[in-house]
Amino acid sequence: MITVEHLQKNFVKTIKEPGLKGAFRSFFHPKRQVFEAVKDLSFEVPKGQILGFIGANGAGKSTTIKMLTGILKPTSGFCRINGKIPQENRQGYVKDIGVVFGQRTQLWWDLAL
Repeated sequence: MITVEHLQKNFVKTIKEPGLKGAFRSFFHPKRQVFEAVKDLSFEVPKGQILGFIGANGAGKSTTIKMLTGILKPTSGFCRINGKIPQENRQGYVKDIGVVFGQRTQLWWDLAL
């Protein structure tokens, strides 16, 4: 069973200023902006159910999967998979799960359904 409650992941992006003067200014006094990759995500998947993530580029699909597998630590909220928290014992946890990432270049456009 997968339980996700109020999952959120923020990244900090450094804003670079143009030109040589701006590069020095950015190096010594960087301006930072917080980017919300995943915002307040909650869902539950019962045992035996298959789940797929579909959405636009930048929607947070890969970031969510990375948090569910323990690769990334959430900024806030939590996820529990089969009673385990992925970030606590990742090596023992990942042997029991499977994840598939698809790339547009690997799709068969003329595959009949």
